[in-house]
Amino acid sequence: MITISFETGESMPLDLEKLEGADLADMKLHRAIFDAKDASSADFTGADLRNASFIDARLEAVVMQKAVLANALFVRAYLRKADFLGVLAVYANFSDAYLVSSCLKDGNLGSACFRGANLCGADFRGARLEGAEFASAIFDNETLWPEGFDAEGQGAIRKLDL
Repeated sequence: MITISFETGESMPLDLEKLEGADLADMKLHRAIFDAKDASSADFTGADLRNASFIDARLEAVVMQKAVLANALFVRAYLRKADFLGVLAVYANFSDAYLVSSCLKDGNLGSACFRGANLCGADFRGARLEGAEFASAIFDNETLWPEGFDAEGQGAIRKLDL
């Protein structure tokens, strides 16, 4: 049995041994706290994760397709190969997150913060990035952007192969 805590002081017991690989699809987890937890390969498809906190969390290969992540915190989270296809992540904070080879296609990432994030190999095709911040974020030739998006013009830094 694990317990998910919320910013409100409430908690939710779940009949799970661990978060890693857990099926949390379509759950209402508004303001849930997953700080420093390992939820790698967990499925949050369609979940309501508004204002949820994943600071310093390990979320490798996590699936969050079509999840609601408005104002969620992913600061310093390890999100390698994460699947954020079609998410609503306006004002989400991915500062210093490791998003290598992650899918952010077709998501609404308006005003999200990617300051200092590693975006090498990430796929942003079709994503809405109006107002998003990319200062000091790292990307490479494998990073895919929406048509016409100027990552360097937004402050991101291209990693050169040496």
